[in-house]
Amino acid sequence: MSLYSELKRRNVFRVGIAYLAFAWLLIEVAGTLFPGFGIPDWAFRFVVIMLAIGFLPTLVFSWAYEITPEGLKREKEVVHDVSVTHLTAKRLDGITIGLIVLALAFIVADRMWLDPKITQRAEVPAVVSEPEPTSEPEATESQYPPNSIAVLPFANRSNVAEDLFFTDGIHDDLLTQLAKIDDLKVISRTSVMEYRDTSKKIPEIARELGVATILEGGIQRAGKRVRINAQLIDVVTDEHLWAETFDREMTVENIFEIQTEITRQIVSAVRGELSSDEIVSLTQLPTENLEAYEAYMHAKAALNESAYTADKYLRTQEWAEKAVALDPHFTWGWSMLVEAHGQAVWMGYDASAERVKAAKFALEQAMGRNPESAEAQNALGSYLYRIEGDYIGALAAFQNVSVMQPGDARTMFKVATTQRRIGQFSESIASFEKALHLDPLNGQALSDYLLTLMYNSEYEKGVLLAENAIQRFPHEDILKSHLAFMYINWKGDLLRARVLLNEMTPRAGFEFVTLATWLPLYERDFTQALSVWSLPEVIRYSEYGGSPSGWRGRELGEIYQLLGKQDAAAEILKEFIASESDNEPLAIRNRAFQLINIALAYALTNEPQRALVKMKEAKSVIATTGDSLAGAMIDGSAARILALVGQHDLALEEIERLIDTSGNHLTRWGLSLDPRWDFFRVDQRFNDLVRPVSNP
Repeated sequence: MSLYSELKRRNVFRVGIAYLAFAWLLIEVAGTLFPGFGIPDWAFRFVVIMLAIGFLPTLVFSWAYEITPEGLKREKEVVHDVSVTHLTAKRLDGITIGLIVLALAFIVADRMWLDPKITQRAEVPAVVSEPEPTSEPEATESQYPPNSIAVLPFANRSNVAEDLFFTDGIHDDLLTQLAKIDDLKVISRTSVMEYRDTSKKIPEIARELGVATILEGGIQRAGKRVRINAQLIDVVTDEHLWAETFDREMTVENIFEIQTEITRQIVSAVRGELSSDEIVSLTQLPTENLEAYEAYMHAKAALNESAYTADKYLRTQEWAEKAVALDPHFTWGWSMLVEAHGQAVWMGYDASAERVKAAKFALEQAMGRNPESAEAQNALGSYLYRIEGDYIGALAAFQNVSVMQPGDARTMFKVATTQRRIGQFSESIASFEKALHLDPLNGQALSDYLLTLMYNSEYEKGVLLAENAIQRFPHEDILKSHLAFMYINWKGDLLRARVLLNEMTPRAGFEFVTLATWLPLYERDFTQALSVWSLPEVIRYSEYGGSPSGWRGRELGEIYQLLGKQDAAAEILKEFIASESDNEPLAIRNRAFQLINIALAYALTNEPQRALVKMKEAKSVIATTGDSLAGAMIDGSAARILALVGQHDLALEEIERLIDTSGNHLTRWGLSLDPRWDFFRVDQRFNDLVRPVSNP
């Protein structure tokens, strides 16, 4: 008897099919019900993995054993003439059909009745779309937008790790050149870098990024020569539209000539010939000094790191200073210095007068030769945003850059964040969506997009986006923090928020620290709220210059008050007032936060007049910037100060003006849950005002 016949006789095939039907049903049930019960993603992955592992042993078991009327026996112990495998086969067929019917019925029920608000598919940016199927259907032109390209990271063919900055620098410059071309969709750097050393095939990458063409290549440095090879691939036909190898003496002029030729070939293949203005823009050299250009690429490598840390900007500053020392007329280097100095002031690790002076000098140098260039306008926007707090001026500068570089996602991201600062939330959301269209795998852009949806009270859309994004990026804790606060502000769902917080890795970042310190208060677990402040990550963040000045001292004082330890609370708050009064940060935003925290401390220690004086100072400082986000935080704290000092009518007027408005952090659920407002609940007007609206 053949092996196939024996496998068939022993029902191995039927067992395998029945097992797959059972696994399908179980995966459908788990995938639908687990999220609703707050079961973490790893549990679903565990179920899938265990089912996959169990398949082969099940087949082996069905080969080795047979079910008989006397029970389970080893197959070799069963006399074939009395074997009942033919009866077992019928039972297996029935079981398999039943499992398939159950699976199909469950899918229909899921689509029709099981919470359609969660299972429906909204129109969302590509970054949070459902994962593509693993099969590779034949590509068609309708799948991909015309005039679209992804430039994959160039291979470092020098095989010298130190040369990677050079390879990535040229790759980044090429993307910048392509971003200048109108009517061309160019996937931004952050998203394409995900495919460095990937094993994925070109059609799969193209589907994930939504492009019709892919450029790949490599760079090799050898002595005073550079070799760059590139090939342009049509995704639909899988044909090479163009390929060439450039072997030149390594000069800045030659490098940019190669980039211009690659750009020309790309544009010729996907859109048509370059215009005369585009040719002029592409052929302008930033510097003729190769050492200065290489120092600039080192600076850019530091700037492109994903972490938002002081160390990153200090290294950016170091290399940018070397670049402009080698070529004092290097506008790109000066522009990067403006960014580094501006971040020092913004983040708070150096807001000294010397730092502000250095930023202003770098801006003057960047604007000196060609003030209308994209690099100079970028420098101007960064300076106005980070140093002056002039968000209207910064927005105009960034929008000028977006006209010159319409395909640059990073510029559109700056436009979006600046629009948010001046209260243009709907416009900001649209700009974030444009940025994500060009940079679908940019976690920072996605995070800020979700945050802006929350600021705009678009909770239902935000929850759907965040849930889908977390499925695709399960280790992105920032997304979990945003989702947790959306569940709190939308439905007061503290249980779901707690599940999400427990999945996060403690880190000295705004998202983790804010959720970790606020959630225990909402849960009214004041002992836990106090213990959170002993976490190293929370302490480190509270000591970091970028956090609102005095946040930790004021928070600790309030927690001790909630614990009923009034003497300890008063001592902490008075110590905080004394220490902060001697500290005067130059950054406007930090000064406003410092003043409002001092005002709150005075209100909490029953010094109403001093509280009101500091509150008015804080409001006047932030009013000079037109900062809608920071202003909303100041106004929300001011409302609580008014209530604490007994001016209840004014406090209620402020709450009514602020509650649930775009950009404001006062929400109905937040005010209802926050124990720091309990003192005001004796006023029924407050309770009526903050009562959450029932959600469908």
